[in-house]
Formats: sequence, structure tokens, C-alpha cells
Amino acid sequence: MTIIAKKIEIDFTDDRITSSGGSVFLSRACSLLSLPSLLGSAFRLKVRERGASDAEMMLSLIYSLANGDGAISDVDRLSADRARQEILGLDRVPGHRRLGEYLCRFDESSLQSFYQVARALCRQVLPEVIEHELSEKGYIPVFMDGSGIEVSGDYFEGAGKLYDGSRGYWLHGVFVGTLWTAQRLWPGGVDVARGWKEQLKETAELIGEKGPVWARFDNAYYRKSVVEYLDHLGWDFSISVTNKNNKRPITEVVNAFDEEDWTPIKDDHTEHAAFIYYRPAEWKEEQVYVVVRSRYEGRQKLLFPRYTVILVSRDDLPLREIVKRHRGKQGQENALKGPLIHLDLHHPPCQRLRANRAFYTAGQIAQILLVAVQFKLLPQPARVHSIRTIIRDLIRAGAKLVKKSRKLILKFTKQLPGRTLFWINCAADRIEKLSHAPPLTC
Repeated sequence: MTIIAKKIEIDFTDDRITSSGGSVFLSRACSLLSLPSLLGSAFRLKVRERGASDAEMMLSLIYSLANGDGAISDVDRLSADRARQEILGLDRVPGHRRLGEYLCRFDESSLQSFYQVARALCRQVLPEVIEHELSEKGYIPVFMDGSGIEVSGDYFEGAGKLYDGSRGYWLHGVFVGTLWTAQRLWPGGVDVARGWKEQLKETAELIGEKGPVWARFDNAYYRKSVVEYLDHLGWDFSISVTNKNNKRPITEVVNAFDEEDWTPIKDDHTEHAAFIYYRPAEWKEEQVYVVVRSRYEGRQKLLFPRYTVILVSRDDLPLREIVKRHRGKQGQENALKGPLIHLDLHHPPCQRLRANRAFYTAGQIAQILLVAVQFKLLPQPARVHSIRTIIRDLIRAGAKLVKKSRKLILKFTKQLPGRTLFWINCAADRIEKLSHAPPLTC
């Protein structure tokens, strides 16, 4: 059977139609968090009173990133989309060249002020995230990790050798649940855990007295100083030990174990675990380790068992629960991949290091805005989705902006998927309730 497509004529319209009608919810979340005023008072890098203001410069970049457009040149899409500009409340949007020049004006002082803006936003969104994690897991999951950011070209300031031999930067970040609470972009060639204490301290200040906290790390943070600081904070933790030299003393002990020394942690008995107590060289106190023995790779039985070693802070929980909590690290690793992939942050746009640091801080703020939409405006089942789903199914919902009786009306098509229509209805209802809520009092 041959299917012949109908002939479709091409024409243009003056109607204000945008492919990112869901940006209205980004704008409302931005207003709820007072982001425009925070940006307006944080720094002043512009010299002349013409063109986009400092706040409009950064808001244009943040909104563009929150739409999944990770290149600076993508801000030109926003500049050409008049309906989207009106939805976002932007009077002026800079061109990508002007925005790139503006980022290059950031110095250390203005960067610190920009970091403060990100922390102020986290402070407003984090309570809902903590409440959700405590109700779902019974503890607050904290995850810290670093990722290499590759660059192409020889003129990127501070680019150096990464762990795989390529050239680039180190991006280190901390997540509480799915919320990106801290980040730093470091030059290449530095310690893979550089700046860990500063970022953990910032996150601890945001969490405050709430708890319990369970922090999860990979092998880069298997250090005496990290363990001592976590003990100082009163956080529980688990750290992967993958370095062969660090694992060897522990695996030598478990090689002498009898079968009754192992506890099954899976119902099919394909994995077992055991506690080991060992004091590493130059460490003051004996540490607790969990060793997981795996005899299968999927359905294929291994010739020799594979051992996974985890440094833990507690031995009063069931082995199955400890391993489950640590393996939840993989979910938060996906949270780190989310901004890099879904906001397209894998490619630093500027040749100056400080300009790129400002760019990644804008990326962090864009992620916080999306999480704010997810937790403050959408129904609770939406919290299980990644920010990619929020961008694709809500922010990028097409709409038409019309003016009627001196009012602006944003009309979404009824042909959207059912979930998107449900989310739009819920978010619109939440906005209506918040706009009529009584003012907050001390």
C-alpha cells in the first residue's frame, strides 16, 4: 500500500506562537524565588545604561539554559521569540556576542556574589526537597562527585590534563536529593577532590539541623580528612573503595572467610556481604567496611567471586540496608549527569576560566529553577522524573499568546499529551493559589 502525503502549503503568520509556552512556569518560579531582585543587587558589571541590564543579561542566559539550550548562541533563539520574551517578562535580550563579552567581565568578587545568589535560591527550594527525601527514604541523601569537562582548542585558560589524558576542566558538585546545592569549576590538572570541604560546608549550612543525613562518595574521597570532617558534621556516610592498594588488606581478610561468615543481601543468594574492621595506615581510629561478594555477572556465574569494598560509618544497620543506601549513589550520579546532558553543559563556551565559572553557575541556577517548578508547582508524582522530562513535557509545550480585553492569555493546544495537560492544569492552579496567598510574616 502506497501512502501519499497530502499537499501542504507553506505560509507565515503574525500570531505570537512559541514552542516554549511552559516557560511561563519558569517565570513564575523565578518570581517566587525573587531571582530578578537577587541578580539586580548581586553585582553590577555594565558600565553604560543601555541595552539589557545586568539582571536581564543573566536571566536571558538562565532561561535559555533551563530550556535545554546550552550554547551561548542559543540566546538568539530567545531574542527572536517575542512571545517567549513577553511570557518571561524580559524587555531586552542580548545577542550572543554581547552576552559572551559580558561573561568575560566577571572577576572573583562578582563570582562570589553570583555563588551567593545560587545559595539563596537553594535555601528556598531545599526544604521541599528534604521533606520529600525524608518521607520517601527516611534520610537525606547527599552526593558529591566531579566530572571532567573536555574542551576543544588550545586557547582555553586553565585547561589541563584530565584523568583520561584529555584536556579540560574539573566540575565538582554536591547534590541533596536531586537539587544541585554547590558547584565549582576548577582548572584541569588539579586534585580530583579539590575544594571538597568548602562545598560540603556550604551544603551543611543549607541543611542545618535537619537529618539524618547519609552522604555518598566515590573512591576520590577515600581520605582521612574527609572522614574526620563528616564525623564532625555528624553525618552518616559510605565511600566506595576501588583503588587496588586500598582494597588489598581488606580482601586478604575476606579470602579466609568461611561460608557462614557471609550474610545474603539478595533473596536469590547471588550476593553476600560482611562487616570488616580495619585501621588504614596513618588513620587514628579503626574503620568499618562492608564487603559485598558477587558470584554472578547477570545470569553468568563467575569463575572467581568479585568483591566490592565500601567504607561506612555505621554497623548497627542491616547489611542489606547499608548496601542499598550506598547503591542509591547511582541515582544521584544521574542527577549530576542531568545538568551536563539535559542542559547541554558539556561544552564551556568561553576561553576565560572565570567566564566559564559564571556560565556554570548560571547552569546551576537553571537547574534549581527547574527543580523549583517540579517541587512547588507540579503534582507529587512528577518528582520522580528527571529535569529532561520537565523540559521536554512542560517547558517546551507549544502555546499561543493572545491579548483579549486588555489581558494576556497563553493558550496551550489540547493536542498535547495527557500528562503535559495534567501538569499544566496543576501548575496553573498552584500559581493561582500562590498569587492569592496571604503575605508571609515573621
